[in-house]
Amino acid sequence: MTKPHSSQSDLGLIGLDPIGRNVALRLTEHHINIAACHGAEPTPAILEQSLPRVCMAGNVSQLLAKLRQPRTILVFGGAEAPMDRVMDQLLPELKQEDLVMAAGDSYFEDTAHYGRRLEDRSIQFMGLALSGGEREARHGAIVMAGGPPEACARTRPWLENLAVNICGEPCVSYFASAPAAHFVKMVHSGVECSLLQLLSEIFGVVQRTLRLTEAELHGAPGPWLLDVLKMYVMEISNNLFDLSPHPMLEDNLMAARNRALGKWFTLMAEELETSIPTIEAAVRTRRAVSIDRRPALLAAPARWPMGRFGDDPENMLRELHRAFHAAMIITYAQGMSLLSAASKHLGFRFNLSQISRAWRGGTDLRVKLLEDIATAFETTPNLSDLLSDDDFSEQVMSCQEDLRRFVWRAIEHNLAAPALLASLEYLDCNKAAWLPANLIQPSPIGRCRWRTLGQAGSNARYSRKVARY
Repeated sequence: MTKPHSSQSDLGLIGLDPIGRNVALRLTEHHINIAACHGAEPTPAILEQSLPRVCMAGNVSQLLAKLRQPRTILVFGGAEAPMDRVMDQLLPELKQEDLVMAAGDSYFEDTAHYGRRLEDRSIQFMGLALSGGEREARHGAIVMAGGPPEACARTRPWLENLAVNICGEPCVSYFASAPAAHFVKMVHSGVECSLLQLLSEIFGVVQRTLRLTEAELHGAPGPWLLDVLKMYVMEISNNLFDLSPHPMLEDNLMAARNRALGKWFTLMAEELETSIPTIEAAVRTRRAVSIDRRPALLAAPARWPMGRFGDDPENMLRELHRAFHAAMIITYAQGMSLLSAASKHLGFRFNLSQISRAWRGGTDLRVKLLEDIATAFETTPNLSDLLSDDDFSEQVMSCQEDLRRFVWRAIEHNLAAPALLASLEYLDCNKAAWLPANLIQPSPIGRCRWRTLGQAGSNARYSRKVARY
């Protein structure tokens, strides 16, 4: 077994799934001494599976004995280290000033539950969320950390080492409570899911209608290679064309099947009465693909020609680029609206400008757009909606006809584009002064009863949640 650099380790890590392993490797490269173990059950065999420069332990008790006082324990909750079971083993051995951090894809209400268990024992608790996958955990992730100020200050050095740097700044955002960090991770995952769905729909049109060769697509001139999306879109297209489509499709469908964060996102949007149609369409589509249509899609040809646009390909690609640009802004507007609603009703007090800047670490290729979003919320702290910002409103409205034409063309050629269609509907609903729903009016008696019961129930529910978080 590899010995640590000192007699006691700086950080204990429980749960060595691929994300946990890569976090350990990244932190040891920054000279942070790590002790680690697999899960909550004693596993002596794990002593023979040590990571470089990581001190391995067979169980939680052995792990705690290897840590410097006061101890900091990072738990990646999951199948390998179920958080409830880990907590059952940790609680009897923890002392005041110890710090437990709940990492992994936890539902924010579960995070609040874990925090209450530790609070009763005067033990510090934080929530930690990392955005990205195994690669980001190894080479730098978006880090969202929530907890009391003294706990955030205590962990700041290694959290910033764990984060990716953009423009010389670590992509870390700090929140006043542990559940807040996992709430923001949930929203970020929903937004990312939607952007991938939008790209999937656009490249589906490119592959199935324009029927360009790889060289023609990569060499297409004009705005397709310019502005905020140019490198991001080309990076995705390289992945699509350079790899065999069937393994990629199978991997994406398996990931979609297990994407619980998207489900949590849509449930919270309904509870907070926030409209997120693009994200709901993306989650719904992935769920349908992953369960119902998986065998059929895997057996289908990768580029089944379903029609062909008669337009000049260069103009067509320009239209698709501008349609995606508008839909991308609309998607971020929906995510920010949900964060704003959570700030109001759940008491999280999010700094949307800080969150936007931290999200730049998802890829270097969206830095400009997210920097502009951060600036918009800095300039107008009480901005009700991202589309209310003059600059973003102008950008979306200048591209709205391209978005409208793209949706029409996709439907004309029997191609599904649910997320782009939902983006267009969201735009139209937000800019319309009069909607058909205005014709639906409850009776005066029914309206009064709804106001009395609905508002009272809603306010009571939110007040309870604020007290809990």
